[in-house]
Amino acid sequence: MKILEYGNPSNDKIILIHGFESPYQIWQDYIDFYKKDYCLIVPILTGHNVDDKEDFISFERCVKELESYYITKYGNKVYAIYGMSMGGIVASYIWQNQNIEITKLILESSPLLPFGKVLINILTKQYLSITHKVKIRDEKTINQAINTIITIDKLDLFLQLIDHISNTTIINYIKEVGKFKLRNDIDTPNTKIYYLYGSTINEILFKKVAKYLKKHYLNTNTILLKNKGHCEDALINPQNHIITINKILKD
Repeated sequence: MKILEYGNPSNDKIILIHGFESPYQIWQDYIDFYKKDYCLIVPILTGHNVDDKEDFISFERCVKELESYYITKYGNKVYAIYGMSMGGIVASYIWQNQNIEITKLILESSPLLPFGKVLINILTKQYLSITHKVKIRDEKTINQAINTIITIDKLDLFLQLIDHISNTTIINYIKEVGKFKLRNDIDTPNTKIYYLYGSTINEILFKKVAKYLKKHYLNTNTILLKNKGHCEDALINPQNHIITINKILKD
């Protein structure tokens, strides 16, 4: 895993963790805005580095590498971790492990409850099919992605990533996501949790996650993004979304 850093290392630290099949450059607007006041740590998750052929195997392995890097360099405290979509599972593993003390944990539309084998199989076939269509430059599929999961200015970066990502990485990620269940007994009373999710039909699962977090963790704040799809503002309207994230960081 390659880990990038921006800003002054003496400032409070924020770890930004991208989602599945998203290039790390989706963070660029956030980096430009926050690097003056924070030290930003941006991992390129395994299987998503176009300069490295390593396939993703498991979240445990991924998190162990990220934790080791961070603790060795900065110790066991971090101001905030922001995990977008699948990146929120990586953030949640760090939270569960309790090797790093987190002041603010920001999770956005992260699948923290298990899918079950049937849905895992369906999603695996779906992602393999969609990824293949993008690789052969199916115009309809690419047009559906634009301004849904990637902005037009980052389309080339997205296509480069999709060309690189392997079937093994896709299969392993979906399997790992589908079986993950956040523990309900993490003893971190000083960690503030923020869970953001949209109101469109494809966000139903994440509404359940929000209820699960509120039930088991009293220090959870849930934020409903009305009329928004999956990480819509985070990915497509970052300048607007920074306003929302800034309120959380300043809370």
